Amino acid sequence: MNNDYKILGLEQGASQADIKKAYFKMVRLHSPESDPEQFQKIRKAYENLKDAQKKPDGPVFPPLSNPQAIKMMQQIQLYRKEKNITRYRDCCEEAWKKFPDDIHFLYLLIMAQRRCGNTGKAVKNAELLVSKDPNNKWYQMALAFSCQERGYWQKALAACEKAFFLGCRDIDFLLMYASACDDYNDPQKGVLVLSEIVRKKTRWSREEVPKVADAFSGLLAMHKAAGTISLLEILELLYPFLTQYGIYLKEFTPQLCLILSGACANVTYGSAEYQKADEIFSYIQKSCTDFSDNELIAAAIENFHFHRALCDPRLSELMLAYLELFHDYDEDEDDPLFKKFAMLDAQLMMLEQREDTLRQAQILRTEHPQEYRNIEDFVKKLENPSKIPLLKEHLQKTYRRLEPYYACGHYYETYPQEKVRAMGSIINEGHESEPFVRTGKKIGRNDPCPCGSGKKYKHCCMPK
Repeated sequence: MNNDYKILGLEQGASQADIKKAYFKMVRLHSPESDPEQFQKIRKAYENLKDAQKKPDGPVFPPLSNPQAIKMMQQIQLYRKEKNITRYRDCCEEAWKKFPDDIHFLYLLIMAQRRCGNTGKAVKNAELLVSKDPNNKWYQMALAFSCQERGYWQKALAACEKAFFLGCRDIDFLLMYASACDDYNDPQKGVLVLSEIVRKKTRWSREEVPKVADAFSGLLAMHKAAGTISLLEILELLYPFLTQYGIYLKEFTPQLCLILSGACANVTYGSAEYQKADEIFSYIQKSCTDFSDNELIAAAIENFHFHRALCDPRLSELMLAYLELFHDYDEDEDDPLFKKFAMLDAQLMMLEQREDTLRQAQILRTEHPQEYRNIEDFVKKLENPSKIPLLKEHLQKTYRRLEPYYACGHYYETYPQEKVRAMGSIINEGHESEPFVRTGKKIGRNDPCPCGSGKKYKHCCMPK
């Protein structure tokens, strides 16, 4: 093979593009008419190098020599094509018994047993297969899948490590290996395995695209624990993948959005990670025509923008707490009156800090428009100074009614004078909750007035 590179004037391990370029260059120098012998050498070297870079999608077996074995192989392929998996399995088993030296039949038998759900037999035969050639990556992969489907995760993990070391890079295998690493709390190795998929520079088939999306989801979920790949690198690989293959990912996009939103929850505001994530979400929002009907995508993007606002150091704790009330609420579990009280508490505090609130509202309006929409109505009321007294009176009226039931507000604690002004003078302090108990008999309207005037009570002191 080294001689083939030398004929084309290339270094060992040249890329497919360089091989093709060198071939056409050499053909121009040695055409079939001028130098047919050298042309044949160049042509043969090019074909050898081109075929050498085509990776087989399974193990390579020697050709069958026995006519009966060839006939059984044709029958096996027919059953496989017809998707008659029972006949496919039985024919493989019969062929393996008749021709135990043709290991191809054993490999096909394992595949058939896996498809039929005979996982125990598949594991036993896969172990036999591996014993015949422990350094065959395809045999180790067959053992890994068989053990995984049987539930022997420890054996599966060991077989995965061996197959990976031997160079197995089948996408289904890599996803299974990463899952096993995650189950055994080894995210660093899992991220390393998934990185092999997303960093691969190739054109994915339509069937492979969802699997690559699964790899990105796994990376986003595990990258923090692993620390071997940065979030920015994942996002920079994810964006071109989505723009190229997004048409095949409609049913997988919602889940990917939720995982991406969670991965970006704690990144610094204005960082490169946030800018790239914002670019990805903007693309998804534009490309999904049914975006408004997809609750999961909407929730993921809403959550992303909310966390972006949470990371903005220019927004006060009061503003962030107010924004949080629009997100962290479950109608089935939370008390709606308590949410109303918390809203009133924050709004009254923001009203007292009106100038600062309006300044922060401007930041939200320009840089966090999704969050600004939640508070827009209240901000418009604050912008009109003439309506502030009426607004304050309206908010305090409801707040004063709810405050005794939820004695956890910050408004009266921060502005005690407002509590005095709202409540007025306190009567019988310390006994507000005790019921009034009458000590004597109730005076009737026609009874003598107790003042001693001699008149009836209704004509004397009762009106007073």
